Amino acid sequence: MKYLYWLKMEGSIFLIVVLCSCAVDCSTMGFTKLLLEDLFQNYSKDIRPVQNQTNPVTVSMTVDVISINDFDEVAGTISMVVILYISWNDQGLVWNSTSYGNTTLLTFKQDKIWLPEMFLCNLADEFVPIGDKAFKLTVTSDGNVLWIPGALLIASCTPDVYKYPFDQQICSLRLGPWGYSNQQVKLNLPSKTLWFTYFSTNSEWEVKGSNTSVWVGTFDLAYFYITIERRHMNFLVSVVIPVIMLAFVNIFVFILPYNSGERASYSITVLLAFTVYMTVVSDKMPASSQPISYISYYLLSLVGISVAIVTMNIFQIRTYSKHDNDEPVPKWIRKSYLYTQNIFRRRKIDTTDQLERSVAADSTMNAVNDKGMYHLGLDFSNRDSVMPLSKDQEKPNIDNESVVPAKRPTAITWHMVAKVLDKAYFVVFFLVTVAVTCSYFISVL
Repeated sequence: MKYLYWLKMEGSIFLIVVLCSCAVDCSTMGFTKLLLEDLFQNYSKDIRPVQNQTNPVTVSMTVDVISINDFDEVAGTISMVVILYISWNDQGLVWNSTSYGNTTLLTFKQDKIWLPEMFLCNLADEFVPIGDKAFKLTVTSDGNVLWIPGALLIASCTPDVYKYPFDQQICSLRLGPWGYSNQQVKLNLPSKTLWFTYFSTNSEWEVKGSNTSVWVGTFDLAYFYITIERRHMNFLVSVVIPVIMLAFVNIFVFILPYNSGERASYSITVLLAFTVYMTVVSDKMPASSQPISYISYYLLSLVGISVAIVTMNIFQIRTYSKHDNDEPVPKWIRKSYLYTQNIFRRRKIDTTDQLERSVAADSTMNAVNDKGMYHLGLDFSNRDSVMPLSKDQEKPNIDNESVVPAKRPTAITWHMVAKVLDKAYFVVFFLVTVAVTCSYFISVL
């Protein structure tokens, strides 16, 4: 019994080995060579692979993005490395696999059969079909063909830089079988988005989304849209934040002492710094009037503010110099000065009386000698601090050291007027700078 059992087991194993050997031997190089000879004996790659030539060839296509090499705002181009998965059914490449040793799959170079050559219709480079002759394709026994070419595509893409550097760009790849109408080749996009199977991230751009669509006209055109967003931190740190700092440092020119000799050079240096940053930004923008970035408008506004500051600063230096030349202050300026002082002090004072007293103070100061003022305990080395005398004290008793003159409004000088203007300019330009900066960020964010 054991001998019969062993014989049966050995016979089963032997039968399995024989069958497996037969299967392996059946799919041999000879059968594959014979299959290729038979397939291409009457095959023409110049004829569309459908038996009824009135029917279109349905071509399915999917794009797999490998990397985004570059997006050039100035040239308006985007460069991407992609893989195209293109498939269709070739009715001239159908065979019975059992007749050729169960051979169900063939792989050979793409130039042996008919191809739906794809062209990038919005390219920014040489107009050539996608794919190289070195690429291979795969054909199954039921005639299904899978062609997987790869390419570096440089497509035109109109940049939208209004919100630069917080911008998003929507670019498209427009692919179509050039030379075939939609009655001959019909496109089908099985995927509603692009694939990112082997995608490598870009240091400047981040992919936010994608979608696909087919434009049907005289010929079908496949649109593959990709939305990318700029990684703005580098530009924010290197350009935007320094510009904002310069904008607020610019107004501190009105705090510098007028006699330091640095006010003019300070304001002009900041103005030149703004022009340098304008050059840096303009180099990254398209050389066209549309679109113009909000940051260009922002820098132009800051340059305009800086020009106004330089202009006002020059007039301020001139105003300070009038005091040194003993030029009298006009009555309307003194009246305006007193009026503003009354407003900020929040008390009502008769400006006419102040002007009369101011004039009296000037005449009194010229009439009284330095020796008499010394005995009164007053220091007239600083003309701004001179206090006029009342009518009862127009003839002071110099010998009486206990006499103390009543306090009266000081004489208005050009220094006093210029200091008030410095404060006013500082506040006005600070508010304008804040308004312009906030408007920019509201626009781009």
